[in-house]
Amino acid sequence: MLHVGALVTDFRSSSIYMRDKLYLEKERLQHFLDSIPPNAPLHETVALCTCNRIEIYYVCKDHDEASSWLSKYLADFHHIPFSTLKEHLTNYRCEAAVEHLFRVASGVESMVFGEHEILGQIRQAYFVCFKKRKTASYLNRLFQQSIATGKQVRNRTAASRGALSIASIAVEKMLEITDDLSDKRILVVGVGSMGLRALKRLHPMNPGKIGISNRTDLRAKRFCEHFDAEHVSFDRFTESLKKFDIVLLATASQQCILNQSHVRDRSNPLLIIDLGAPCNADPALGTMENVKLVCIDDLRTTANERLGNRMDELRAIEKIIRQQVNEFIRWYRFKSRCECLCQ
Repeated sequence: MLHVGALVTDFRSSSIYMRDKLYLEKERLQHFLDSIPPNAPLHETVALCTCNRIEIYYVCKDHDEASSWLSKYLADFHHIPFSTLKEHLTNYRCEAAVEHLFRVASGVESMVFGEHEILGQIRQAYFVCFKKRKTASYLNRLFQQSIATGKQVRNRTAASRGALSIASIAVEKMLEITDDLSDKRILVVGVGSMGLRALKRLHPMNPGKIGISNRTDLRAKRFCEHFDAEHVSFDRFTESLKKFDIVLLATASQQCILNQSHVRDRSNPLLIIDLGAPCNADPALGTMENVKLVCIDDLRTTANERLGNRMDELRAIEKIIRQQVNEFIRWYRFKSRCECLCQ
């Protein structure tokens, strides 16, 4: 009989810097999946990687063997001592793994309750592994049902109504620190989904100035026209920092793009909001006298303060999740019995 499991670390159990080490961007994810040997005790695999969570879902025959092997494989793949890594990992098994995924898809486990982004991230993670033929009937059914559960929660409850994104919370954090943005000059570096959401939140607040920088200049210039912003060439954005009071980093760069040398001669204060995954800013920036560095983990308190009445929806959400878990378990048991009869 096969079993479903999940090996998980998230913003509750690990720091952003540990998650950075475990993060699998597109190329590394391909290598991670391709490197799993044929004799590994995993029959199916899906890897979900976001700025707030690294989760490996799997199907196995023996949970102890599978979780032990996968933990050591993760440690070796990322060159992290196993003794260090295992402190940050949680292993969900069988029904608990199913429920955890459905909760994640529903936005219940997100730093920002009811966030929209996670459902798309789950869909993308599943499609990547499906195309790599790393999934079969069990994880196909599990992930398809998790996506359906997330949609049902958002359609039948008010969980996501007025829900904020990480980018929105970052702008709220700016207001907490500065009180007023009307005289602030803000540079947004990276206009993917995260940077664009931040711009949409910032623009109506009429800050003193908005600058936009992106690795693809054409995309940056297009958004400059839309948001009445100044274009800053990506290869020169660090030289332009002296013209800004706040810089929001939201690129997919795999290396830090901002470090102490870029702001060493600065005399006026600089607020850095780092939303990159992995981190775009060198953590050492936070030790500098005129620099305040805010990373994703620092947004957690602000996110909790903004929960408000959305938590009232939790009971209704959990009822939907429980129904969906029960439905999956019924399917799982039926399929397992059929497979046993066929052997």
